[in-house]
Amino acid sequence: MPESRRAFMLATARAAGVTGTGLGLIAGTAAPARTEGNDLEILSAALLLEHHAIALYGHGLKNALFPPGLRAYATEFRGDHQGHRDTQIAIIEERAAAAAPAPRDDYDFGHAPAGESFVRLALEIEIAAQRAYTGLISRIRTEDYLLSAAFILVDEVRHMTVWQRVLGLRIY
Repeated sequence: MPESRRAFMLATARAAGVTGTGLGLIAGTAAPARTEGNDLEILSAALLLEHHAIALYGHGLKNALFPPGLRAYATEFRGDHQGHRDTQIAIIEERAAAAAPAPRDDYDFGHAPAGESFVRLALEIEIAAQRAYTGLISRIRTEDYLLSAAFILVDEVRHMTVWQRVLGLRIY
């Protein structure tokens, strides 16, 4: 992956609040042991990316930053992320005996430009989420997490594919 894309993806993950093992997986620099604790840490990182994606799509829809012909995709993808969030919260709370990470209250999308540039921001969060779930699947040991991550990964790849196609980028 080009260094500028990696840097942007890591900045996106950090902006979502991802740290530690989850950030290492997204960066491709960590291969944590397969333990329940690491499963939960990775799942929490994925949940933080879902919160960030929901906030980004919400901001874009509220402020008409998505091109008019793409608002239906943005609305659909935000709904998908809300479903992913709810699934991850249920799994974390069932297993962790602790609250799932809450969304940040200080996302900064004020710099976000309208149009194609905003679609590129949406694509970057989808790439970060896809990498998080790919990392989760490769390191997970708990079957219900694995199944959840696999279904969510399909959505993330679909979102990426739509935005790449819209932007005229190579899909594969």
